Amino acid sequence: MHTFNIRNQFYLLWQKALVVALVAFFCSTSQAFAQRGKALNLQEYDSKSIHFGFQLGGMFSKFNVVSSKTFAMDTIQGITPLNSMGFSLGFIVSFALGERERWNLRLLPNVAFYERSVKFDYPNSSKTRTFENTFIEFPILLKYKSERRGNMRMYMVGGVTGIFKVAAEKQRLDPNQILTADQAIELTYGFGFDNYLDFFKFAPELRFSHGIANAYAIPNNQFATVLSGVTTHRVTLYLNFE
Repeated sequence: MHTFNIRNQFYLLWQKALVVALVAFFCSTSQAFAQRGKALNLQEYDSKSIHFGFQLGGMFSKFNVVSSKTFAMDTIQGITPLNSMGFSLGFIVSFALGERERWNLRLLPNVAFYERSVKFDYPNSSKTRTFENTFIEFPILLKYKSERRGNMRMYMVGGVTGIFKVAAEKQRLDPNQILTADQAIELTYGFGFDNYLDFFKFAPELRFSHGIANAYAIPNNQFATVLSGVTTHRVTLYLNFE
């Protein structure tokens, strides 16, 4: 119950932060277009070699599953992964690369909470199971920025994300858990908009992540004869404050 309440509090915090950030983004965007030709905000920002910040993330994620060869003989007749929501909270460390202020190396450690749901079809019924997971994630990304236009610029990011499961031993003891590996690597890419405000930079960013290898750890439970592979996929909206 305590964990459930903590998750609910984080979801409420994310929803409030999202509304406030989007309002600030659209207001500042309108202001940026209205002030073309006037003084720029944070004019020396990109000339600094390192920046720090924090980010909030809200994502949709799902499993992609591969059925085993004995799937047809099992009591489970169908498996349908469902889109599920999650959220993350992390830090930003960004290093400038080169002299043209276009490239950055970004280290983005965060803690992420997932609730992945899967629908199982039985001969006379169906049941949806939700699997809660907590991960420590370490995205390492390269960022390429366009030319700055007023107080805005567009950028693209790409790289890899290392994932490490928290409380893995507890999940291995759960007979109803689709067990995934304790560590995984994801391919990550996306795009966003840097918005230079008076005192900080705000950047909404849409990022896509795909598991590179099979993440299924075969357990000794009801799923052992049903599944042979699991990969992870997610789409995340990050709100970056630097």
